[in-house]
Amino acid sequence: MRREIQRILHVTGAMGGGVAGAVVEFVRSTPQFEHHLVFRRRPGSEVPVRYEDLFAGSRDAGAGQVRLARALRETLPAVAPHVVHLHGTWAGLVGRTVIPAVARSATGPAILFTPHCFSFERTGVPALVTHLRRAAERAVAASTDLAVCVSPREARLAEELGMPAVVVPNTTRARTARPDRHRHDGSIVTVGRVCAQKDPAFLLRVKALLDRDGRLAGSGVTWTWVGGGDPRGEAALRAAGVRVTGWRSPAEVRNHLAAADVYLHTAAWESCPLPLLEAAAAGLPLVARSIPALDSLGLDPDLGSAEAVAAELGTVLTTGRPGRPRLQEAFAARHTPQAQAAALADAYARVLGPVPAPPLTRVG
Repeated sequence: MRREIQRILHVTGAMGGGVAGAVVEFVRSTPQFEHHLVFRRRPGSEVPVRYEDLFAGSRDAGAGQVRLARALRETLPAVAPHVVHLHGTWAGLVGRTVIPAVARSATGPAILFTPHCFSFERTGVPALVTHLRRAAERAVAASTDLAVCVSPREARLAEELGMPAVVVPNTTRARTARPDRHRHDGSIVTVGRVCAQKDPAFLLRVKALLDRDGRLAGSGVTWTWVGGGDPRGEAALRAAGVRVTGWRSPAEVRNHLAAADVYLHTAAWESCPLPLLEAAAAGLPLVARSIPALDSLGLDPDLGSAEAVAAELGTVLTTGRPGRPRLQEAFAARHTPQAQAAALADAYARVLGPVPAPPLTRVG
């Protein structure tokens, strides 16, 4: 008797940018399951994705969290998933409120939650806001069968809130062909949304410091931010001499990485951003601002200040290598498609029991 294929319903209120890329990689890593999707698009970061090529069914919930909740309520009986995998803060709160009310029973779906960075990690907000965000997560923690976290830092936070947690590494299958370059043109690239999380103001402080670095006098260093977002943030970057491209397709992002000498990441809070993985996969030196999540992933913990980041950029631009290359090599080695596929299959097995092996031609 043929075993019924197990169905996973993914839910996200931010299908765009890094969350969309992470969801897509999760699906590609587990082709032994039948995947479905309920989503809201993230405004301002729409890059066309053929969801029908990845999911057995998908539903765009439209604008607003109320519509996301309604779409989830209506999709649950139609799909009858074995697992509902919630991605991001809003989907996590909506899903862990809706599902226990309408579908929880001895045979109901398991609820998995991937924060893609907890909202209370945000810096620069009033302490009361942080407290309320943490309290909201704690209130729905009991409805979480498993937190599937993309960094050890995120897993520790989930456990502190009362959720069982595992770490499943983010990954990318994108491969960027970089030319064998004997001369460095001084090209610095950053990828992501222009917003408080990615902290363009920090990048501008770094740029001001690097502009005074005597080692780079006359070298013609160029700065490119691949992405878009807050108009005032974009204007500030352009005024300081940073090229802002607006949102680009994955292929165009890879072209920018291929042309760069160094990848700079300045986020104030994070989980495990895909652009870092794409840059690492391309063999591009990484200069990543030290924050708790990235420290937990094994990146350089000594780059917490603008001064330290600017000095590291100067080192890379003059030598072609980061100050601690083995950290970056280990980071890349831990975030392969094979590592993600194995860890994610183990995570699903924790709530489903033994799961079938993936088709050999679909993983890797």
